[in-house]
Amino acid sequence: MSGIASSSRPQSKAQRIGSLLFCPVCGTLLDLPADDKDDIECHQCGRSEPASSYENNPTKTYSSPNAFPSQLRAKRALVQNTQTGGEAAKDRDPIAQEKCQKCGHIGLSYKEMQLRSADEGSTIFYKCMSCGDQTSTNN
Repeated sequence: MSGIASSSRPQSKAQRIGSLLFCPVCGTLLDLPADDKDDIECHQCGRSEPASSYENNPTKTYSSPNAFPSQLRAKRALVQNTQTGGEAAKDRDPIAQEKCQKCGHIGLSYKEMQLRSADEGSTIFYKCMSCGDQTSTNN
């Protein structure tokens, strides 16, 4: 009798949220259709949905920059490029939020150069924005 009642009323389509399909009867997430099947059956209530519901379904993924924490990203956050009028300043060195060993000022401009062989780290040259003291570090 329930089969007769369901066939006499109009069938609602699966609810789409992003690239996922949910059963319109019970709200269960529907599986992807098998290659040889024309229908997707809801595991919860048994309702059948046509596999064509998944056709032409765009997939979009987004992630937050904070979703994948890393030491490199944390280090990059400490470095900023000096900007003038909304455009990146040309012929200026980036500024690291590091402390000058001579005067204690925070904000050292730096340049990176590969002075040793390619399989060794680069050399970073720092210059204090306040007193002009220069230091270098081998990476």
